[in-house]
Amino acid sequence: MRPLTYILTLVTLLILGSADVRAQYVMEWAQTFGGNGWDEANTCIELRNGDYVIAGFAKLEQKNLWIVKMRNNGEGRWGKVLDEYLSSSANGMIQDSDSNIVVVGHATRKREYQSNLLIMKIDTTGNIIWQKTYGGDGDEEGHAIIECKDGGYAIAGMTSSNADVDPNWYIMKVDHNGNQLWDQQFGSGSPDCALSIAQTYDDGFVVTGYLGTNDGGRKLMSIVKFSADGTDEWSQWYYINDWCAGTSIVATRDSMIVAAGYTKAYTITDFDALLVKTDMNGDTLWTRTFGDEDWQEATGLIEAYDNTFVLSGFTSSNRKDHSSFLMMKFDSRGNLMWNQAFKRKSQDYAKSIVETRDNGILLAGTTFSFGKGWDMAVLKMQPEERTELFFSFPSDSLSTTLRKTLNFEMCLNSFGVPIEVMVSVNGRVQLIDNDFQKIAAEDLKGGCDYPLSYTVNLRPGKNIIKVEVVDYKNYTFEKEIEVYRLPGYDFIR
Repeated sequence: MRPLTYILTLVTLLILGSADVRAQYVMEWAQTFGGNGWDEANTCIELRNGDYVIAGFAKLEQKNLWIVKMRNNGEGRWGKVLDEYLSSSANGMIQDSDSNIVVVGHATRKREYQSNLLIMKIDTTGNIIWQKTYGGDGDEEGHAIIECKDGGYAIAGMTSSNADVDPNWYIMKVDHNGNQLWDQQFGSGSPDCALSIAQTYDDGFVVTGYLGTNDGGRKLMSIVKFSADGTDEWSQWYYINDWCAGTSIVATRDSMIVAAGYTKAYTITDFDALLVKTDMNGDTLWTRTFGDEDWQEATGLIEAYDNTFVLSGFTSSNRKDHSSFLMMKFDSRGNLMWNQAFKRKSQDYAKSIVETRDNGILLAGTTFSFGKGWDMAVLKMQPEERTELFFSFPSDSLSTTLRKTLNFEMCLNSFGVPIEVMVSVNGRVQLIDNDFQKIAAEDLKGGCDYPLSYTVNLRPGKNIIKVEVVDYKNYTFEKEIEVYRLPGYDFIR
């Protein structure tokens, strides 16, 4: 892996939103990354330090796996390209328990024409820790990866290394160093592909994708449950229309399974988004489709902080030269709460979605503008109902004080009642507050929902005051300030 040889550009993506009034997110920023060829982001993650990483491919003369790391404001930090293969691409990505980045995709070696499944582990500065390829006599691809509870990794993809040569689902488990532990094929005898995987509470796995049929090329959306050792336990097929596929799956907090995808009939040119919920035994609880005269296709799925489900995808009107990033939110019963499209005079496709630490949304995909070509595209949404914290200090204690104690005020703006405020000085907790009364609108002073006032004790020299807030969504954030107490004035309180 070497630094990207062509120019990395950051261009503000001008997006006009057509949103339902109940939409709970507003655009925070948008960026594109690209060179002179075809660049596409297939997956995105948030790192523990709040930075973001997207991965996919960059194509000039050949298609190379490309990873871009950016700050939480969308500014690019570095881009790395893997150019040792004839062709390579990233399709899935995680940050593991060691804080390293693990990417799955496929790679074709030079002077060979067969694709192998590729797993690569890098650190957060882009240095390769290890990379390995896996495959047989046919083609293999990795489309999704998760870290298992035992520290290994489970991968979902496809393989054609089998007797009938047709692609089958390929489920594989490797240890923390990439050594293969087991693999499993699952298929219909027609072209099949697994696209997403999640681990269940019993250490097994649920996988979704599509299964082919011998009936005129029709496809079925399928959900399959595997045990911890890769044995298939049950499967469900969904044949809502002639062509169905599952693209993303989650094991929910209430021990259920929700999968997203798309469906269409041969007699209709447009796709509809598809959402399915089952219990852990595979019994279907409900199915939902969403679509109108436009094309709606779901590509990613998350369970949000409020136990709802947010889909990423794209929508296209009758003008097939235009398409837009799409977000849809459903409640726990599968009822559509709102949908939001971001329309430009271009072709935009969202491929991946993650929920960020501020309960926002990060979307990644690709955008095409005439005269500019294809670029990676990233869109950051922030929740409208944000919790904000502001400090206010006496004029003589912005940085230094002569006193043993410090009296300071804070303004906490929050849509809902916060759960707790904890104040510590130099690593020791001095107070915990969980009794909050919101100020009535007519009594607001300076637009502050929760005016707070606290007193802490200081030691001589440097003091680090840390305030941690648990907001109404159970999200914790913190702020720190430094105050210097000047020595030799202990008589001043």
